[in-house]
Amino acid sequence: MYLTIDIQEMAQPVVNDTKRVPLVLKFLYFLKGRLVTKYNKHLTTFNLALEGAINRVDDISIEKSRKILDETKKIIVSMENAESDLAKSNYLDSEEVKENIKYTLKCLYTFESKLHKQVYKSLPTIKVDNDLKEGIARMNKTNIHELLSY
Repeated sequence: MYLTIDIQEMAQPVVNDTKRVPLVLKFLYFLKGRLVTKYNKHLTTFNLALEGAINRVDDISIEKSRKILDETKKIIVSMENAESDLAKSNYLDSEEVKENIKYTLKCLYTFESKLHKQVYKSLPTIKVDNDLKEGIARMNKTNIHELLSY
């Protein structure tokens, strides 16, 4: 019995797979391009709607503002998680996605702030004793160097 080596047969699977790589890469880049385009479109639409909502906060009732505030806080957490995931993937290699997601978070924070003011503007202000204020100020003054050293 003789030992035979058929290099063509051994290399054939590697060669066949290698021929498919450019086609697969083109398809993946195509999908990524569509994903980026669609994601930017959705972010832009959301940003425009959010900008409009920011301008209308004063017209919303306090009860409805409270409900929207709770929903907004949940959306902010979701968007922060999405931003974190996108940052890990370099924002899908798109500067536009990065700018849009950052602007979306900025708008959400502004919206939340206005809603917060709307919800709590009718609540009475609680008077705090001056001794308590001065005590807190002294505590902060003595501990500020420790807080800054972290």
